[in-house]
Amino acid sequence: MRSEDHPSGSGALRPRARLIRTLGADLISSEKVAITELVKNSYDADASAVLVRFQGEPREGTGSIQIWDDGCGMDVSTLANSWLEIATDFKTRRTRSPSGSRRVLGEKGIGRLAGARLADEMLLTTRKASAQEIQLLIDWRAFDRPGAYLDEVEVAWDVGLPRVFSPSGDASRAFADAGIARWAKGHGTLIDLTNLTHSWDRDDFQDLRTVLSRLVHPLPGIHSAEIVDDFKVVLDLPAEYEDLSGEITPPEELSSAPYRLTGTVSRTGLARLTYSQLEPQHSEIFTQELWTTKTRAPEVGPFDFDIQVFDRDRESLAQLGSAPYNYLRQVLDQASGVSVYRDGFRVLPFGEPGDDWLTLDRRRVQNPTMRVSNNQVIGHVFISADENPTLRDQSNREGLIEARGYEDLKVMLRAALALIETRRYSVRRRMGASRAAERGLFQRFNLSEVRDALASAYPNDANINMLLADKDQEIKTGIEEVQRALGQYSRLATLGSLVDRVVHDGRTAVTHLKNIVRFGKRDLANSAKPLQEKLELAENFLDETDVQADLLATLFRQITPFSGRRRGRPKTESLLKLVKNAKAMLESEIADVNAVVNVRGEDIDIRADYSEILNVVVNLLRNSLYWLSTLPETLTREVDVDLRRASDGSVEISVSDSGPGVPDATRDQIFDAYFSTKPDGVGLGLSIAGDIASEFYGGSLRLVDGGPLPGATFIATLRRRV
Repeated sequence: MRSEDHPSGSGALRPRARLIRTLGADLISSEKVAITELVKNSYDADASAVLVRFQGEPREGTGSIQIWDDGCGMDVSTLANSWLEIATDFKTRRTRSPSGSRRVLGEKGIGRLAGARLADEMLLTTRKASAQEIQLLIDWRAFDRPGAYLDEVEVAWDVGLPRVFSPSGDASRAFADAGIARWAKGHGTLIDLTNLTHSWDRDDFQDLRTVLSRLVHPLPGIHSAEIVDDFKVVLDLPAEYEDLSGEITPPEELSSAPYRLTGTVSRTGLARLTYSQLEPQHSEIFTQELWTTKTRAPEVGPFDFDIQVFDRDRESLAQLGSAPYNYLRQVLDQASGVSVYRDGFRVLPFGEPGDDWLTLDRRRVQNPTMRVSNNQVIGHVFISADENPTLRDQSNREGLIEARGYEDLKVMLRAALALIETRRYSVRRRMGASRAAERGLFQRFNLSEVRDALASAYPNDANINMLLADKDQEIKTGIEEVQRALGQYSRLATLGSLVDRVVHDGRTAVTHLKNIVRFGKRDLANSAKPLQEKLELAENFLDETDVQADLLATLFRQITPFSGRRRGRPKTESLLKLVKNAKAMLESEIADVNAVVNVRGEDIDIRADYSEILNVVVNLLRNSLYWLSTLPETLTREVDVDLRRASDGSVEISVSDSGPGVPDATRDQIFDAYFSTKPDGVGLGLSIAGDIASEFYGGSLRLVDGGPLPGATFIATLRRRV
C-alpha cells in the first residue's frame, strides 16, 4: 500500500559502531578465552612459538598484554581485505594454513575482536617475510562514541622498514628474554593490548596457565598428520608471579594414570582400543563396538580419544609421586575433565573446571560403587573438522552446537568410559580383598607375641604379666564392641541397598501404572467402542494394575525386616502364568528391540510370593533385552524362558538369549550390587534377582554354559516354599 506521507523504498542494514564492543564482550566469554582466540590465530598463521607477555601492573586501566608470534605475518592486501573484514569467510574458503601443514581453527572471522575484551587499545605490528612492516592502531573506545555508525569509525595503518621483526629487532629480544631459542626470525605478528579492562590476580594467572597447558593436542593419534610438533606457548608474567612463568607443559605428576584407555573409533562406531593399568600391571589391545544403536549409524566419526582415570584417596595418589597429598589433589582438580581437540587445538570450554559435559557426576550419583566422577578423569578427544562436519562451534565459540552428532559422540565416550570402569572395579575388588587379608581384620589385634616375649625376658615380674593381661582383655572387649558396631553399619548398608532396589523397580512399576491410566482413559473415552469391549478393557486394566500393585507391595516387604514386622504367608501361584505376565509387562521393550520371547516348560504350581518371582523374571528378561539391542539388526534376537521342576523338588527358571554373552573377565562380578558393563547401568538387576532367589527361597541365581541359545543363560533355582 502506497502513501504520499510514507513512500515505498529500500535500504541497507547499518550497524552502530558499538556492535564491535558488544561482539567482543558477548561472543568472547572471558579473558582466558580471549587470549586463547589470539593464540589460535597465531597457530593458523603457522607460528612455531607464541609468547604471551604481561607488562606493568596487571590492573584495570593500566598495564598491557602482548601476544608475540613468529607466524607468516601479513602484507597490506591481507590486512585490508581479510583482517579488517569482520566475519570474513577467508578461512572457510582456505581451510589450510599458508604452509599447508595445518587445518585452520578460526572460521567465523571474529577472533580478532578478542582484543576488545582484553584492553581499550590495540597496536598490531605485523610483517610478512621479505616485505615491509605494518602497524595498525585501534582504539576500541572509539566504537563507543554515541550515535556513531560502524562505517564512520576509521582505522589507519603505517607501512615502513622492519623494526620489530627485523633479524635483530624487538622480537629477537622478546623471544630471547623469554628463553625461546628456536623461532622463525624476520616475520610474525605482535598484538600489544594496553589499558586493561580487567584486573588479573594469581588465581587468574593460574587458570590461564592451566588453559594454555591444555590448549594444544597432547599426543598423536589418528589425525597425527595434522599435528605440528614444534608449536609452543610461553607465558611471561610480572616478577610477583614469576613462578607461573615459562613454557607451558602438562603437569608431570599426572603422566602415569592408574587406568588408561586409548582408542581409534571408525565412522561406524567400531573402536580399536588399548587398555593399561599400573597395579597389577596389565595391558591389552582389543576391538569393541561403542555404538550399540543398530537402527541408524552414528553421525560422528572417525575420532580418537585418550581417557585416564585416577583414584583420589590418599593411598592411590601417593603412587603418582612424592608430592604432598593436597598438592596432588589440587593438580588433579585443575587438570580433570574431558577436553576436545579439533585438528590439534582445544575447543573450549570442554574440560574446564566444572564443565561436566558428559554428565559423569550424575552417573556416579546413580551408581557410586561403579562409576567415576568428572574430577577423577583426564580425557582428550581428538576430532577433525573435515571428517566431523556435524560438530560445529556455537556462535560464542563456547562448545559445540547441540545436534545429533554431538549427542552420538557423548554416547560413545560414555561407552568407552564404562569399559575402564568395569576393569577398574575388578582391580579394586581384588585389591580390597587382598588388603583385608593382609590386615587380617581383627586377628592381629592381640598382644600374644609381646606377652610371650616379656614373659620369657621377665619370668618373675608379676606386675608386667598382670598389666599385659589387663590390656589384652581391654583389646578383646574393644574388638567385640567394634564388631557389634560393624554389624549395625552392615545392617544400615543393606537397608541402603534395599532402598535403591525400591527406587530401581518402583520407578518401573509407577511408569507402567501411569501408562495404564493414560491408555485406559483414551480407550474408554472412545465413543466408537462397544460397551462390552470397554468392560473387557477395564477388566484387563484392573488386572494389570493389580499386578503392579503386587510388585510395589513386594518392594515394601523387602524393607519389612528392618521395621520388625513379620512376613505374610505366600499363596499358591501358577509359575507359567506368572512368567507370561512378566513377558506382557515388557511387550513394548520387546517390540522396541524387535525380539522374540518364547516361554516353555511345565505349568508348575508354586507356593511363592507372586511379585517376588515376577521381580526375578522381569530383571532377567530386561537384562537379555538390553544386550540383544546391541546386536546388528541382521542377527536373530531371541529369548527362551524354560520352566522345570528338578528331581529334588526345587524349581528352575532358565532364561537364555542370543546376545553377545558374558565376557570371561566379568563372570564373577556380574552379581555384585552396582556392577554393570552398560554405559549408564545402575547394576542392580541381577543383584536383586539373585538376592530374592537366595534370601527368600533358599536357592541361587547362576550363569551357566551350554544354554539353548548362544548368548547368556541364567538359571534361577527356588528351593524353599515351592
